[in-house]
Amino acid sequence: MKKGTVYFHRGCRFHDGEIGDKLFIILNNPRTDEYFITCKTTSQQKWRSEREGCHSDDNYYVLRENDDFFINRTWVQFHEYYPRTQQFIQDYVNRGIITKKTDLREQTIRAIINCASQSDDISGLYKAMINR
Repeated sequence: MKKGTVYFHRGCRFHDGEIGDKLFIILNNPRTDEYFITCKTTSQQKWRSEREGCHSDDNYYVLRENDDFFINRTWVQFHEYYPRTQQFIQDYVNRGIITKKTDLREQTIRAIINCASQSDDISGLYKAMINR
């Protein structure tokens, strides 16, 4: 797993306590003692714009359908980050709870990271980690 990896997490516990299956994107290549910084995705538009690209003021990035891995238009969400230890990722991969789906193109992950970096909701530490 590395920056740009899309993985499926079965039975993920979200910040609000809900549990569900979700696709996540890894935003960094952590150093030995650092976390993977991940963010979740959704194909549910709800109140969000359909316009492709960065919407940093609203904390998301829109990927068009059939681009890279995603079949449907997809919103990469920046209002919550999910830091995961390297051990957590490895243990969950070994147990089949996390499954790697694909690696995004460099151009795609770079655009997502640039957008996340412009968001007011990203901490200075996370911003530094994803911009290395």
